[in-house]
Amino acid sequence: MGKFKNQKITRSNIISITGAGMYEYDNTTIGPVQKGGSGNCIVSSGSGEYDGGERCIGFHNTYDIDGDILMTCGWGDGVAFRRLNNDGTMTKLYHDTHALWRDTGSTYNHMQSVAMAKSAGKAVVMSYNVYGYSIFDYRGAKDGSTNGGAVIREARPTHTNPTDFVDEAGDRSNGYLRRAGYWYAGGLVAAGDWVYGSSHDAIHYKKFPRRNLSTGVKEMLEGAGTGSDKYTGSADNDRNGYRGFLSYDEINDRVYYWDYEGNGGFTVILDASTSTPKTLYCDLEDTVAGTNSNYTVNGYCRESGLFVPDPVNSPNIIIAPGYDYFNKIDYSNCFSGAAPYVQQQVYLRNYTNGIDFNGHARFGTKFQKTSGTPMDKLPGYPDFVPVVADRGYGKVDGGHLDLSTFKVYSVRTLSNYVEDQASVYGGSARGRSWQSDYGVNAVLMSSANGSKYWIRMGYGSDGHSFRIWSEETKPQELCGNWEVEFGTFTLDNNANVDQAFVSGLSGFVIPSNCSLNIYVSNNNGSIWETYDTSSDESHVFSSTGNQLRIKLVASGHPNKAPFLQSKNGLFVDFSSMHDAAKNSNTKFKITRKRLR
Repeated sequence: MGKFKNQKITRSNIISITGAGMYEYDNTTIGPVQKGGSGNCIVSSGSGEYDGGERCIGFHNTYDIDGDILMTCGWGDGVAFRRLNNDGTMTKLYHDTHALWRDTGSTYNHMQSVAMAKSAGKAVVMSYNVYGYSIFDYRGAKDGSTNGGAVIREARPTHTNPTDFVDEAGDRSNGYLRRAGYWYAGGLVAAGDWVYGSSHDAIHYKKFPRRNLSTGVKEMLEGAGTGSDKYTGSADNDRNGYRGFLSYDEINDRVYYWDYEGNGGFTVILDASTSTPKTLYCDLEDTVAGTNSNYTVNGYCRESGLFVPDPVNSPNIIIAPGYDYFNKIDYSNCFSGAAPYVQQQVYLRNYTNGIDFNGHARFGTKFQKTSGTPMDKLPGYPDFVPVVADRGYGKVDGGHLDLSTFKVYSVRTLSNYVEDQASVYGGSARGRSWQSDYGVNAVLMSSANGSKYWIRMGYGSDGHSFRIWSEETKPQELCGNWEVEFGTFTLDNNANVDQAFVSGLSGFVIPSNCSLNIYVSNNNGSIWETYDTSSDESHVFSSTGNQLRIKLVASGHPNKAPFLQSKNGLFVDFSSMHDAAKNSNTKFKITRKRLR
């Protein structure tokens, strides 16, 4: 009589793994790792020159860059300015743990929002947690002479409302900004010398604060009514949104206000760096599936990020945050007062429709440029959309949104994870992947002589430090071609394994121009046979053996590769067969369907 066994394929069954990682605990993921890791970075430190301002929790707005100068703020360790040296190390130019002027007499150390007005050589820091702000003059770090060549914090504000970064002419009646962003998401961006902010407080609606750090001018741009700030064709802003994450598209000079509260949508500030910006309202609440959109969505933008796939030719088509979704949106219709068109979306709260990412999912890039520095798009692959950690979800570096399938790959944590640490990139074995509780995708910046390095920051786990790689290591690229071999599976009494059926393979996401091949062996890898993933019947071996192995071989690219993101994972049914069933001359039909 034939023997039969059903077994889950787990990470403990891995015999060899190349270019990939497997997480298996509350869900199962199998997919590519990034080329950069602990073994091939040239800096991995949170002490000495790297101590202070390194607890970077505020995602894209927790840092800013001007040439070879990096400004960061930390959740609990203040503000720091550093210079990137030609050899990839950094020199700390300034650090103050309690860098935020809080009120008339105290300071504060938990900050998540910074912005640098680069031509002015000034910067600002704020927090969502308390009222107040501080302005820094870093011209000395740029020219070597102003303020004795030093970075200085300007004196505590003494105007009528000293906690207000923006209040028009000292008058709060038209709204004001005294704390920015929300729970760890940054609420400041710079467009030229203008710094825009989003208020954590529900103290004004349909208005957009900004301040010029060169002239000191403060403004509250209007998004409703007949004021001159509203774009001529824009619909009236009819929702009371506030507490937003901010993004800046430097290619098209547009600032995005993503309202966490207010159930309305998002606002785009056109010509944001100029003296005559215009507000364009995009009302997601007006989307109707099948009429003016592929999807009906609510207006909360509770994830964080922006990605413009083609900022030059299609500036109005963006990857945008939703409420438990990433959305691909074309907002061209908003220029004539209509609703934005939601083309695609992926759900973020279960594995049936997407991924279970129970935080405020962070995605996209701070900069939209595809060449030069600073830049955080993947060189040569401008369609790669990073997805990083928030609140302990998606902690492992290498998460991404694949645009060809609009599916997310993300690994929960390094616990219960097995990965390739031996493959060599940049002259050294990659080592293990990095992880953060709150992630910041790495950014490419240049030193004074033009040498380029990737800088990684974050908060929690490995986040309280800086990781730096040379450009040549290509640390953000995926190991597109990967392979995992599982085994050895045996039947009781070492019975022959004559047939096998692998279930769960349909859960693999196969991006465009990628492939996944499955091979099986019943003689411990001596002979491999191709497994037909399109068949619902068991694979019957042409060879004889009693030791089953299974091999996954993926073909991909530095920006995309096959991956599995599954609640249940992979299983294998395997068995021996009666001699009569194996005899091809037997004159009756043999049913080889899976036996579960």
